[in-house]
Amino acid sequence: MKMFRIALLVSAVVSLSACAHTDDRSAPAAQPDAKTAAAATAKPAAPPSADAVSCPVRGEFDPASGFFSQFYEDYILAYVLHDRTTGTFVDVGANDPNINNVTKYFYQKGWRGIDVEPNPDLVKLLRQARPEDYVAPVGISDKPATLTFYNFPTVNGLSTFDRSIADEHTKAGIKYEKLSIPVDTLNNVLAKQTIVKGPFTFMNVDVEGFEREVLSSLDFKKYPPEIVLAESTAPETENPTFHSWEKLLDDQGYIFGMDDGLNRYYVHPDHKDLLPKFVDVNYCVEKDKLAKGLKLNGYMKEKH
Repeated sequence: MKMFRIALLVSAVVSLSACAHTDDRSAPAAQPDAKTAAAATAKPAAPPSADAVSCPVRGEFDPASGFFSQFYEDYILAYVLHDRTTGTFVDVGANDPNINNVTKYFYQKGWRGIDVEPNPDLVKLLRQARPEDYVAPVGISDKPATLTFYNFPTVNGLSTFDRSIADEHTKAGIKYEKLSIPVDTLNNVLAKQTIVKGPFTFMNVDVEGFEREVLSSLDFKKYPPEIVLAESTAPETENPTFHSWEKLLDDQGYIFGMDDGLNRYYVHPDHKDLLPKFVDVNYCVEKDKLAKGLKLNGYMKEKH
């Protein structure tokens, strides 16, 4: 059954490639004059390329590949925004500035942004590595407060403000420490800095269960990102969670762009021209997943 499903998915990917360079058969064919017909007979048109989408090499999930994110995040954004020489970002749950980081690729290219991180140790690393970014040493919620942060010192990416998620991780033998951390709205954080003053290029939300609180704390009219990407599965699983927060983006007119198996990407209605690029890079990601033996609809290894 698994092999049959994979065969169907491979067929779908091949079909997508073919569709990228198929002529529009619905338009009536123009009648050539004699000179045009003769030229066509003398010099036949070259066949279309075998692959209309040119996919950059992703490489292994290692900094040596030139990409630094946990999955395909910076690869996808780099493809969609390849014609931008500069831009601004807001990274909520920035974590380590060097390991599994979505925005390092862009910072190295001269982009600047806001790094929001509640872990005091990681805040120090961010300030050392990102002297030209604004680093906010807080968590993000729908109102200012002080909350308990369940910090996993050995696996920073699991740290969360959600007690139930933290307790799930302890079942695997991973221990957390409790920290009292201030939280604020994203509106208040943005009001304290000068890098992002209005519209900006993209926002990454990686907050281990607090996505709804983050999205509801931003004034999308004042600070509209062109692209929003947010982790859309429960931590360390492939169980979808986006149903709890997606309507907040729908209500702002954002359009679904793609799902890479870990994150979902949305495009502001004023930037619909980016959507075809998501179609192309989705093909590239699925092609790379096939090569790596990853699930096309997820991020874990396919079982054979």
